[in-house]
Amino acid sequence: MNSAELKNKISDLRPNYSDKYRSMIETISNKQEKIGKGNIAQFGPYFQTFMYACVIGLRLGKPKYFESQEKTWEFAPLFRWKPEPIKDYLIMMLLNRSADYGYNWIDLENADDETIAKFLRAFVREMEGYANRGFEYIAEKWEKERVMFSSPTVFIDILKEINK
Repeated sequence: MNSAELKNKISDLRPNYSDKYRSMIETISNKQEKIGKGNIAQFGPYFQTFMYACVIGLRLGKPKYFESQEKTWEFAPLFRWKPEPIKDYLIMMLLNRSADYGYNWIDLENADDETIAKFLRAFVREMEGYANRGFEYIAEKWEKERVMFSSPTVFIDILKEINK
């Protein structure tokens, strides 16, 4: 499988997020709206909030996987996600960490369909795990420091805080 075929298969993935963060995600995201809700600065569409949570989780360095019976919700497939550079950044970050979840992504070029299918399940699990960790962090901020969400640079502020 060449890299373009692998990218297409990854683009068809539909990651999930935990139900426990649904209300917060709905509040800090917008769904085809042009303005924020009151004094809350919104991240953007739901999938952008997911991407930001994943970046935060990656910066924190450790995924948090779903519990076995945890209720989850499905996002749109990756091929619909915008902006493309952030989506591509996430994909590359997760591919570069593929050895952490049992794969050398360079070797996938010669892999059979079963191996590719297992890789894709592991890939989306990692993406969900990092996003789940990011959502956990955002939720803690939401509960303790909600005023920070009135800033239009809240995502950048969170990343700066993590880098300290």
